[in-house]
Amino acid sequence: MRPVLLLVAALAIAAPAQAQAQETLLRLSESAERTVRADELRATLRAQATGTSAAAVQQAVNRQMAAALERARAIAGITVATGSYWSWRSGERGQTWTASQELRLSAIEAAPALLELVGTLQGQGMLIGALAYEVSAPLARQTRDEVTEEALAGLRARAERLASALDMRFTGFREVRVDAPRHMPPPMPRMAAAARADAAPPPPSAEPAEVPISATVEGDAVLGPR
Repeated sequence: MRPVLLLVAALAIAAPAQAQAQETLLRLSESAERTVRADELRATLRAQATGTSAAAVQQAVNRQMAAALERARAIAGITVATGSYWSWRSGERGQTWTASQELRLSAIEAAPALLELVGTLQGQGMLIGALAYEVSAPLARQTRDEVTEEALAGLRARAERLASALDMRFTGFREVRVDAPRHMPPPMPRMAAAARADAAPPPPSAEPAEVPISATVEGDAVLGPR
C-alpha cells in the first residue's frame, strides 16, 4: 500500500500547484478625488514693539498680548494659542531693541467672528503674519475615507471588467495597498487688507477656496479560468 499512499500525497501537492499555475495576476491601480470647500480659518498675528530699552519693549509686547488673549478667549468657538517669543538688538551700535510674540487663532463655525477679531487686533497695532482658510482635520479625514472607498470600488469594478475582456473570471485580490493622500497646499485667501490708521479700520478679507482631496489604491487581482 505504500506506493499508493505516496501517489495520493503527490497528487494532493500537485493539485494546488496546478491551480495556481492557471491563475493570472493582474496589477491595477485606481484613484478617486473629491473637492471640498476649506472650512477652518487660521490666523497668525504678532505683538511687536521697538525701542531703546529691552525691558520696555518686552513689557509693551506683554501688555498687548495679554489684552489680545483676553479678547480672543471671550469669543466662543475660537481656538487660541501663543507662539514663539523673540527679542533682539539691531542698529549700528545695537542700541535698538525689538520684541515680538505670535498669537495663533483658528475657528470653523466661528470663522466670521475670528475675521472680525483679526481686524480689531490689526487696528490695535498687531501685525498679521498669516491668514488663510484650510480644510479642517475632521473634514479631511472623512473625505479621505470616502474617496478611498470610492477608489476601492473602482479597483474591483476594473478588475472584473478586465477579467471579462480576457475571458477569465475575477476571484479576488491577493494584496491591496492604500496610500496616503497627496499633500495639498492650504488655499490662500483671495485678499488680505493691510493695516490702516483711520478710526474704524475694516477687517481683512478671507474667502475659502475649493481644495481637492484624493486617494490612490493598488491591488493584485487574481484571475482564474472560466
